Amino acid sequence: MILNSKQELEKLFEDNICTTELNEESYSKSRYIGQNLFDDLIKYELNFEPYIEIAKHCSMQNTEIMRSIKTNRFYIGFVNLGGHGARCEVRPVRLGEVENPNYLKKMLENYGQALDCGIDLKEHYDI
Repeated sequence: MILNSKQELEKLFEDNICTTELNEESYSKSRYIGQNLFDDLIKYELNFEPYIEIAKHCSMQNTEIMRSIKTNRFYIGFVNLGGHGARCEVRPVRLGEVENPNYLKKMLENYGQALDCGIDLKEHYDI
């Protein structure tokens, strides 16, 4: 699905309230999930500025967020293919993080290095 404006992004978050709470600390951690679960997340391409520029800066085709069908929680993430088997990495995000271009740039630049470095193997909650 493609979002073309800030208003569409805000409406998406308004219409999809997360059904489970996470502690604040979980928003600063990434985690691995299985390929099937990653594939089941609903992908939303952010097709407007500043997200087009973020994608260019990070050498990506586009900037996207993902949403869980089960919990309605939103994520940023990617499939890490760096010299090992594929690893699907995600980090939960709220609207404030998505609307912060510096945060997204930091998380996604250098092939998602900040997401990758933030992996917590003990992090466990319903996706």
